[in-house]
Amino acid sequence: MKMNRLLAALMALVLLPFAALAQSEPTATNADSKPYVLNAFEGTTLDLTQYKGKAIWLNFFTGWCPYCMTEMPYIKQVFDEYDPNEVAIILVHVWDGENADDSKKVIEKFGLQDMTMVEDQDKTLAGLVGLSGYPTSIFIDKQGYLHTGAYGLEYKAMVQYMEELGVAKRVTAINSATVTATETPAATTP
Repeated sequence: MKMNRLLAALMALVLLPFAALAQSEPTATNADSKPYVLNAFEGTTLDLTQYKGKAIWLNFFTGWCPYCMTEMPYIKQVFDEYDPNEVAIILVHVWDGENADDSKKVIEKFGLQDMTMVEDQDKTLAGLVGLSGYPTSIFIDKQGYLHTGAYGLEYKAMVQYMEELGVAKRVTAINSATVTATETPAATTP
Protein backbone atom coordinates (compact mmCIF):
# COMPACT_ATOMS: atom_id res chain seq x y z
CA MET A 1 0.00 0.00 0.00
CA LYS A 2 2.83 2.42 0.85
CA MET A 3 4.52 1.57 -2.45
CA ASN A 4 1.35 2.51 -4.37
CA ARG A 5 1.17 5.87 -2.57
CA LEU A 6 4.85 6.51 -3.26
CA LEU A 7 4.40 5.64 -6.91
CA ALA A 8 1.34 7.90 -7.16
CA ALA A 9 3.27 10.76 -5.52
CA LEU A 10 6.18 10.32 -7.93
CA MET A 11 3.85 10.27 -10.94
CA ALA A 12 2.21 13.48 -9.72
CA LEU A 13 5.63 15.14 -9.47
CA VAL A 14 6.55 14.02 -12.97
CA LEU A 15 3.30 15.31 -14.44
CA LEU A 16 3.24 18.58 -12.48
CA PRO A 17 5.36 20.79 -14.79
CA PHE A 18 3.46 19.86 -17.93
CA ALA A 19 0.12 19.85 -16.17
CA ALA A 20 0.77 23.39 -14.97
CA LEU A 21 1.43 24.48 -18.54
CA ALA A 22 -1.58 22.63 -19.95
CA GLN A 23 -3.92 24.00 -17.29
CA SER A 24 -3.00 27.52 -18.31
CA GLU A 25 -5.03 27.25 -21.49
CA PRO A 26 -6.16 30.74 -22.41
CA THR A 27 -9.78 31.69 -22.02
CA ALA A 28 -11.58 34.90 -22.85
CA THR A 29 -11.61 35.92 -19.19
CA ASN A 30 -8.12 34.62 -18.34
CA ALA A 31 -6.08 35.91 -21.32
CA ASP A 32 -3.60 37.88 -19.20
CA SER A 33 -2.67 34.93 -16.97
CA LYS A 34 -1.24 32.71 -19.73
CA PRO A 35 2.40 31.84 -19.17
CA TYR A 36 4.86 33.46 -21.58
CA VAL A 37 6.91 30.54 -22.91
CA LEU A 38 8.78 31.90 -25.93
CA ASN A 39 11.99 32.04 -23.87
CA ALA A 40 11.34 28.76 -22.04
CA PHE A 41 14.06 26.88 -23.92
CA GLU A 42 16.73 29.56 -23.67
CA GLY A 43 20.20 28.01 -23.56
CA THR A 44 19.08 24.75 -25.18
CA THR A 45 19.19 23.39 -28.72
CA LEU A 46 15.67 24.77 -29.28
CA ASP A 47 15.66 28.55 -29.66
CA LEU A 48 12.02 29.53 -30.05
CA THR A 49 12.76 33.27 -30.13
CA GLN A 50 13.58 32.97 -33.84
CA TYR A 51 9.88 32.22 -34.40
CA LYS A 52 8.63 35.38 -32.69
CA GLY A 53 5.35 36.48 -34.28
CA LYS A 54 4.46 32.96 -35.42
CA ALA A 55 2.35 30.31 -33.76
CA ILE A 56 4.54 27.40 -32.68
CA TRP A 57 3.66 23.71 -32.53
CA LEU A 58 6.16 21.49 -30.73
CA ASN A 59 5.62 17.77 -31.21
CA PHE A 60 7.67 15.54 -28.90
CA PHE A 61 8.02 12.03 -30.30
CA THR A 62 10.20 8.95 -30.40
CA GLY A 63 10.52 6.44 -33.24
CA TRP A 64 9.50 3.36 -31.28
CA CYS A 65 6.18 4.94 -30.25
CA PRO A 66 3.36 3.62 -32.49
CA TYR A 67 1.10 6.54 -31.53
CA CYS A 68 3.80 8.99 -32.60
CA MET A 69 4.13 7.27 -35.96
CA THR A 70 0.35 7.35 -36.40
CA GLU A 71 0.47 11.16 -35.98
CA MET A 72 3.29 11.77 -38.48
CA PRO A 73 1.23 11.64 -41.72
CA TYR A 74 -1.29 14.05 -40.16
CA ILE A 75 1.47 16.41 -39.02
CA LYS A 76 2.93 16.33 -42.54
CA GLN A 77 -0.52 17.08 -43.98
CA VAL A 78 -0.98 20.08 -41.65
CA PHE A 79 2.55 21.26 -42.52
CA ASP A 80 1.66 21.12 -46.22
CA GLU A 81 -1.67 22.91 -45.75
CA TYR A 82 -0.80 25.80 -43.41
CA ASP A 83 1.23 28.93 -44.08
CA PRO A 84 4.84 28.55 -42.87
CA ASN A 85 4.98 32.33 -42.41
CA GLU A 86 2.36 31.98 -39.67
CA VAL A 87 3.29 28.73 -37.92
CA ALA A 88 6.49 26.89 -37.05
CA ILE A 89 5.92 23.16 -36.70
CA ILE A 90 8.87 21.66 -34.87
CA LEU A 91 9.38 17.95 -34.35
CA VAL A 92 11.38 17.20 -31.20
CA HIS A 93 12.90 13.73 -31.41
CA VAL A 94 13.51 12.58 -27.84
CA TRP A 95 16.35 10.05 -27.79
CA ASP A 96 14.64 7.57 -25.52
CA GLY A 97 16.85 4.65 -26.50
CA GLU A 98 17.33 6.04 -30.00
CA ASN A 99 19.80 8.06 -32.06
CA ALA A 100 20.16 10.15 -35.23
CA ASP A 101 19.70 7.08 -37.43
CA ASP A 102 16.18 6.72 -36.04
CA SER A 103 15.49 10.35 -36.96
CA LYS A 104 16.61 9.72 -40.53
CA LYS A 105 14.29 6.72 -40.79
CA VAL A 106 11.28 8.75 -39.62
CA ILE A 107 12.14 11.65 -41.95
CA GLU A 108 12.44 9.33 -44.95
CA LYS A 109 9.40 7.21 -44.14
CA PHE A 110 7.03 10.19 -43.80
CA GLY A 111 8.66 12.69 -46.21
CA LEU A 112 9.52 15.21 -43.49
CA GLN A 113 12.66 16.63 -45.16
CA ASP A 114 11.25 20.16 -45.27
CA MET A 115 10.24 20.20 -41.61
CA THR A 116 12.30 21.38 -38.66
CA MET A 117 13.48 18.55 -36.43
CA VAL A 118 15.37 19.06 -33.19
CA GLU A 119 17.32 16.22 -31.60
CA ASP A 120 16.81 15.91 -27.84
CA GLN A 121 19.77 13.61 -27.21
CA ASP A 122 19.98 14.07 -23.46
CA LYS A 123 16.23 14.60 -22.91
CA THR A 124 16.82 18.19 -21.73
CA LEU A 125 13.88 19.55 -23.72
CA ALA A 126 11.62 16.72 -22.57
CA GLY A 127 12.65 17.50 -18.99
CA LEU A 128 11.84 21.20 -19.36
CA VAL A 129 8.22 20.44 -20.24
CA GLY A 130 7.91 17.55 -17.78
CA LEU A 131 7.23 15.14 -20.63
CA SER A 132 5.40 12.11 -19.32
CA GLY A 133 4.42 10.33 -22.51
CA TYR A 134 4.58 10.19 -26.27
CA PRO A 135 3.41 11.85 -28.43
CA THR A 136 3.03 15.20 -26.72
CA SER A 137 2.21 18.44 -28.52
CA ILE A 138 2.57 21.94 -27.14
CA PHE A 139 0.94 24.88 -28.91
CA ILE A 140 2.21 28.43 -28.40
CA ASP A 141 0.30 31.44 -29.74
CA LYS A 142 1.73 34.17 -31.98
CA GLN A 143 2.42 36.39 -28.96
CA GLY A 144 4.62 33.71 -27.33
CA TYR A 145 2.12 32.52 -24.73
CA LEU A 146 1.19 28.91 -24.06
CA HIS A 147 -2.07 28.00 -25.76
CA THR A 148 -2.38 24.36 -24.70
CA GLY A 149 -0.76 20.96 -24.55
CA ALA A 150 -2.18 17.68 -25.82
CA TYR A 151 -1.36 13.99 -26.00
CA GLY A 152 -1.92 12.00 -29.19
CA LEU A 153 -3.82 13.98 -31.82
CA GLU A 154 -5.79 13.11 -34.91
CA TYR A 155 -5.90 15.34 -37.99
CA LYS A 156 -9.20 17.03 -37.05
CA ALA A 157 -7.82 18.15 -33.67
CA MET A 158 -4.61 19.42 -35.29
CA VAL A 159 -6.65 21.56 -37.69
CA GLN A 160 -8.75 22.84 -34.79
CA TYR A 161 -5.60 24.01 -32.98
CA MET A 162 -4.37 25.78 -36.14
CA GLU A 163 -7.71 27.58 -36.35
CA GLU A 164 -7.65 28.51 -32.64
CA LEU A 165 -4.16 29.95 -33.14
CA GLY A 166 -5.33 31.97 -36.14
CA VAL A 167 -3.02 30.26 -38.64
CA ALA A 168 -3.99 30.78 -42.27
CA LYS A 169 -3.75 28.09 -44.90
CA ARG A 170 -1.08 28.28 -47.59
CA VAL A 171 -1.90 30.15 -50.75
CA THR A 172 -2.03 27.46 -53.40
CA ALA A 173 -0.44 27.92 -56.76
CA ILE A 174 -2.76 28.57 -59.67
CA ASN A 175 -3.11 25.57 -61.92
CA SER A 176 -1.04 26.23 -65.06
CA ALA A 177 -3.87 24.87 -67.22
CA THR A 178 -6.17 27.64 -65.98
CA VAL A 179 -5.98 30.73 -68.14
CA THR A 180 -7.89 33.90 -67.32
CA ALA A 181 -9.20 36.39 -69.88
CA THR A 182 -6.18 38.65 -69.35
CA GLU A 183 -3.69 35.81 -69.72
CA THR A 184 -3.96 35.01 -73.40
CA PRO A 185 -1.06 33.37 -75.12
CA ALA A 186 1.08 35.64 -77.28
CA ALA A 187 0.21 35.51 -80.94
CA THR A 188 2.83 34.35 -83.36
CA THR A 189 3.21 35.59 -86.91
CA PRO A 190 4.03 33.24 -89.74
